[in-house]
Amino acid sequence: MPSEYDPLGRSRDSVVVDDDLESVRDRFERAGRPYLSSPWSWLAWAVILPATALVTPVVLDRYGRFGVLLLWSVAVLVGGAVEVSQIIRGRTRQGASTPLAAWVLRIQGNLSLVGLALSVLLVARGLTWALPGLWLLILGHSFYVVGGLSFSPLRTSGLLYQAGGLLALWPGGNPLAVFAATVFVGNLWTAWGIRRRSS
Repeated sequence: MPSEYDPLGRSRDSVVVDDDLESVRDRFERAGRPYLSSPWSWLAWAVILPATALVTPVVLDRYGRFGVLLLWSVAVLVGGAVEVSQIIRGRTRQGASTPLAAWVLRIQGNLSLVGLALSVLLVARGLTWALPGLWLLILGHSFYVVGGLSFSPLRTSGLLYQAGGLLALWPGGNPLAVFAATVFVGNLWTAWGIRRRSS
């Protein structure tokens, strides 16, 4: 119930909701610090994934689907190793993981399982050209949601990823080139945001 002391057009309940939202955002930001403490993993992905996407057609011509699977597996393992090393270093500096951070990781893991299942379906249907768009949309959704609660540059990166995902699904385009450009720009933006925050 508003009183004469509340700001015009703003009820006391809305002030409480805003305070609750700020509290949640503050907790998410603290929980995400180990994962957003260094730009190096984002820069590594900004190089590894676009380079892999651009050489995929060459590998497909020479070695077939098995070669492409091996190429992407190695790329993900290398990028993952860099990311894990940065997460461990971030946890050392910021402290142990929180239940909130673990919850976020579980959500991301479930989303990855959905992406994997859809990827298998697309491959089985002979629609491999749609894989770059699918993963840009999935990652973009994830970055947008988590970034909105913890780190605004990550949210912007999520919007870029989603826009790239839609463009990659445009008929007659070059999905791998769109994927490469989107990941490069989106990850550079997040890395720059981390660097700017820490300076």
